[in-house]
Amino acid sequence: MLSDQVKKMMSQVIDWKTEIGVVAGPFLPSDTKQSWLARASRKCSVSLRHIQSLYYGHANDPKFSVASNILSAADQARIEEARRDVEKVAGFYRNYAQRLEAIDADFHSEQINAMLSEARAFSKRNSPGNQG
Repeated sequence: MLSDQVKKMMSQVIDWKTEIGVVAGPFLPSDTKQSWLARASRKCSVSLRHIQSLYYGHANDPKFSVASNILSAADQARIEEARRDVEKVAGFYRNYAQRLEAIDADFHSEQINAMLSEARAFSKRNSPGNQG
């Protein structure tokens, strides 16, 4: 008997081109389409042949292990991107606090403390041990 999660996954239409693109990451100036797809293949431990077949639409119903590896790698890539974004926000708060401090640390002390507190909170949420 299939679990509810498996049934849900099977009933969805998955855009493999998008998922593979998320896994591969940005297309760099030094990339060719082949090297970009090969990067996705390495990141999700799926053969390049399977990746190409799904990416170009020659196959749209991969075996479970292939689908699971690609979707898991895409989810992980999205999580890592979100972590980078959170760290950018924390950096913005730290930078803002530094600029206020340079203007007048005494006058802006309340805002500086608030900005640094928020930066610490973002960094704490973004720490590897806190993945929930």
